[in-house]
Amino acid sequence: MILIDEGQSPLVLCLPHSGTDVPKAVYNRLNATGKLQADLAWRLERVFDFHKELDATVLRSNVSRFVIDLDRDPKTPVSAAMDPARALCPATTLDGKRVYQEGEEPGPTEAEQRFLLFYAPFHKALHQQIDRLLRKHRKVILVNCQSMRSHIKGVTDEDLPLVNIGSEEGRSCDPDLRNVLVGSFRGQEGYTVSVDRYTKGGFITHSFARPALGVHAVTLLLAQRAYLRHESPPFEPDKSRMAALKAVLLDSLSRLVDWTGVSESANGRGEAAAPDGQPGTGEDTETAEAALTATGGEDEEASTPAEEEVEPAETGAPHLPKDPDSASDDTDEEPARPLLVAE
Repeated sequence: MILIDEGQSPLVLCLPHSGTDVPKAVYNRLNATGKLQADLAWRLERVFDFHKELDATVLRSNVSRFVIDLDRDPKTPVSAAMDPARALCPATTLDGKRVYQEGEEPGPTEAEQRFLLFYAPFHKALHQQIDRLLRKHRKVILVNCQSMRSHIKGVTDEDLPLVNIGSEEGRSCDPDLRNVLVGSFRGQEGYTVSVDRYTKGGFITHSFARPALGVHAVTLLLAQRAYLRHESPPFEPDKSRMAALKAVLLDSLSRLVDWTGVSESANGRGEAAAPDGQPGTGEDTETAEAALTATGGEDEEASTPAEEEVEPAETGAPHLPKDPDSASDDTDEEPARPLLVAE
């Protein structure tokens, strides 16, 4: 299930790893480590629940990244399931611990099914929201919101900075936008910041960014100690830490919205100002939409109400590439699994 809360400002907050739901057909095959789901962006939706103050659009999934990682390249072969840095349907935690019982890892057929049910609809919905906002604004900012534990062996052996910004070395957004975001955190007492070190962007940031055409994307990775009491089950929020973090994020994201140069017209509809002070042209919007469509999304306007529940995609969605290392008849020999319908 995809949850969308539509706003009218040029800001989109995407939370690909905050979901916790695991279909029973998958959950029953997880081992004790897998059932802990320690690699999720726990309680992150609560951190950004101030989004209405910015009139921002929020898009998130309720499905766990242990089912499918919505921020990975869909062309990743199934054989990469043991590589936590690449896996689309992870078979290990980020620090390399197995999450399935012996022999219960998903095969190519199940991986494709998860793609069709959960991955394709999420990316289609995100594409639609960006298209919708491009019709209103000359610039749209996509923030790929993530969080992780401060210490993960082999990943963050030293303290993860509280705030980590990924911009693909400045390619996914205007350098001025990145400077505004970085500066907003560095001015806060007690906040440590890294840029393009612990995260460079992720697949969502990479695939949706088109800064030359007005779509600017950044990844914002938070250390969970910034808002959780303990970075372990039950991942309980710390009220004072979360309140402080929300205030900082509200200020930072407000600066991003201001950066877009949005001005309100007399009729109350937000339109981005062109360099000469005139409203943005439809030609520019159409160009940006065409570029986004070329990435594989659908070119249609979303008319979803606030907090809409988006149903899984039809089987006509693009298929997940099969593992090139497996024989062509491997799929037929894979044991049958129950349908992965969320329960």
